[in-house]
Amino acid sequence: MKKHSKLAAFALAAAMALTLAACGGGKASAGKVTGVYLSPASLSYANMRPQYNYYLTTFAQQEITLMDDNTYCLVVSSSTFSALELAESTNDAKGNERENYVTKFYGAYTSQANDLDEDLLDVKLSAPTRVVRSFDQLYWADTDNWNDAMGKAVVPADVDPSTGAPVANPDAQPWTAQQYLESLTFPETTVQLNTKTSSFDFTADFMG
Repeated sequence: MKKHSKLAAFALAAAMALTLAACGGGKASAGKVTGVYLSPASLSYANMRPQYNYYLTTFAQQEITLMDDNTYCLVVSSSTFSALELAESTNDAKGNERENYVTKFYGAYTSQANDLDEDLLDVKLSAPTRVVRSFDQLYWADTDNWNDAMGKAVVPADVDPSTGAPVANPDAQPWTAQQYLESLTFPETTVQLNTKTSSFDFTADFMG
């Protein structure tokens, strides 16, 4: 198997391991699901040299669920590895797990059929009003159910200049739910959903 084929297989395995969570936990008045749409998986690479001697490979995917009360849930999953190695002659692969998270955005939407393609639905997602995130097996946070522990956990860490590793600042003031929401939210955005294939294009603006 060629190296690029192994990379594709590794990306698929990572995407399967990060199966997107259901959009439970929305508002109590959430309606019935009218459609669930999945983006292609995205593979990105970052060379941190010369400042830091490591390389980051990230797999990400997005899912949009629409409800019949004109609310949506957007799920973004991301998994990052450094020092990724793929063997040439075997199926061996290894890498150092780095930053991983699953984020759920909640808000309202409007939609209309596309004028040029009956398989497309033009959907305008409002800026999210709620964010729920599970981050790196370290903490979870919910802007609608905020507490001091969440506020302390989400404060951006300092960076060790010699290693690039995050370093917590014990003197930092805890964030409010609004600060956290603003740090991750995106502006009103229009996406085209394909109702035939239950899909949409991966959108960089959703990555927070």
